Amino acid sequence: MKKLILCILCLLVCSVCAAAAPAKKAVLWYQIPDVILEVQNPENDIEKGKVEFETFLKEKYGKRFNIQILKRAPEKELTPADVSLVTRPNYVPVVVKLDLAGVGTGEKLVGKYATVKVALKESIVADGKFYSYDYGVKEYDSSMLRVAGYVVASEDDPRINTKNAVNDCITDACTLNTKVNRYADPASYDKEQARYNGEFNKL
Repeated sequence: MKKLILCILCLLVCSVCAAAAPAKKAVLWYQIPDVILEVQNPENDIEKGKVEFETFLKEKYGKRFNIQILKRAPEKELTPADVSLVTRPNYVPVVVKLDLAGVGTGEKLVGKYATVKVALKESIVADGKFYSYDYGVKEYDSSMLRVAGYVVASEDDPRINTKNAVNDCITDACTLNTKVNRYADPASYDKEQARYNGEFNKL
């Protein structure tokens, strides 16, 4: 009887672990301008910034994909062949394209605060072609303290603002919207699940 109970517990633990871990093995390609690597540290050191950025990227996207390889894509119009690994047919190529799209400002209690606009597009390769999800351009502010809806204090360093905006954009994309009601709005629920799991061919 004890053995039976232990077997059942083992099966339950294994199934929970399997459900918690991302199932798809992926090669994550990121396509960014050099400036995103420069802003990672005060020295504007691209090589050091590459290590810092890739660590953050893998931490966040590792929640959505079982990342086996992380590579920087060249800054050109990519084709599915560019990111498909012939020696790894069971791996899914995932492309994360990030661009800076300008700056803006907002009103704070005294003066203005800076914003940074970031464009994000994610793609996968399935059936030999790209399927994409375009997040469009989103604006991220530098507010550090808000009181009753008013920005009281904000970050003024353009480098830090840019780095934070990029990080916030990635964090948002790698967060599952659990507020979507799967019972009352099953279409939106399925869409959010497909987006989060990178199943853009289902959208």
